[in-house]
Amino acid sequence: MNYSEFKKQFNFELPSYAEELYESFSAEYDGSPVLTEREALVVAEETGLPEDGKKELIRCAGVINNNAASRICGAFIRYITVQKRKPWQNQIYTEDLFDAEGLEKEQVGWVIVAGALADTIINKKPPKELNRENLNAFRGYSRSCFEKNGYWGILEWSWNMLCAGGCMFLFGVLKFVPGEFGSDFKVITDGKRYVSFACGEHFIDKDGALTNDISASVGKTVYTENNDEYIVNVISRRGVAENKTTRFSKKIWRDFLSEGTHTLNIHIPSGIEYTPERIREAFGTAIDFYKHFYPSLHPAAITGYSWIFAPQLEKVLDENSNILRVNRSVYVIPTKGEYGADCRFLREGSQLQRRIKEQTENGVRFHYSVMYIPINETQNFGNETE
Repeated sequence: MNYSEFKKQFNFELPSYAEELYESFSAEYDGSPVLTEREALVVAEETGLPEDGKKELIRCAGVINNNAASRICGAFIRYITVQKRKPWQNQIYTEDLFDAEGLEKEQVGWVIVAGALADTIINKKPPKELNRENLNAFRGYSRSCFEKNGYWGILEWSWNMLCAGGCMFLFGVLKFVPGEFGSDFKVITDGKRYVSFACGEHFIDKDGALTNDISASVGKTVYTENNDEYIVNVISRRGVAENKTTRFSKKIWRDFLSEGTHTLNIHIPSGIEYTPERIREAFGTAIDFYKHFYPSLHPAAITGYSWIFAPQLEKVLDENSNILRVNRSVYVIPTKGEYGADCRFLREGSQLQRRIKEQTENGVRFHYSVMYIPINETQNFGNETE
């Protein structure tokens, strides 16, 4: 069975690196269980699943393992996300995996995530206190599935693949997971300065934001790269795209962040002390940890994607707010994704939500944005730079 034939076993698109690993998987695969009973017991006990949850996890693993098609599909997913994947290659984002007779769709993911978590607990052996993020996430989403659907499984598959894969840990006020820089943007450096720009053509509105709305555009970004130079529309540190092109000589400038560059990605929990000082502490702890826990990871920068990095928040927050203090300490790249007062991350009825609603009614568009901070600038994080 070749890779194209094998893919038909799935009902979702596999990541690009899966095809590269299929040949070695085929050569090595010996029909081993996706999740053994021992592994299921370890996960259930470490995460504190109740007795009925533990029994159901073992049953679900048995259903997959006893069906040849389900077993090979599950084994391959575990192979590319646990056994062979690099920590920054974790790009299976779906709630629908394959169908297994006798299981609900959320239970298929539950077994595979449990397999990833078992690998973390048994083989990587991270400190239990540090690993509580993975353990609590598995228990929490498993119980949520039970309470919502009446059967044990796992909700929010993509989030838990990150957590249970043994990569995401909580350091101070932030969660971190190894990742790779995306393909829509690039950052270049001359060794001291950093310049961001969008790859390809993107419409720019009057405020310097990237937009999908042609009628609101006042220009387009340009991305040209040859052997001698980059010709691009610069995005300022505050996240505003210039409506003119600039040339950068490759004798001086080189790629810093581009598709595939190793990064440490952050996720921001709710209700934390969100200050530059606390974030700087978290950065330092995370960098030191991953340096030893994943020595093959060499991140160039810490990155994040969130509503909280929107340049437009300057219109609704006091300049001394912690959100803006943090945003002035990072490099912001706006995306075309927009949000309004209905953003699920905004507390309903809060002053911030009301202000965003007022501004959106006046035509302001708030954009989810990417932030990055080079590793070599994290020690001075919080010293604001214009």
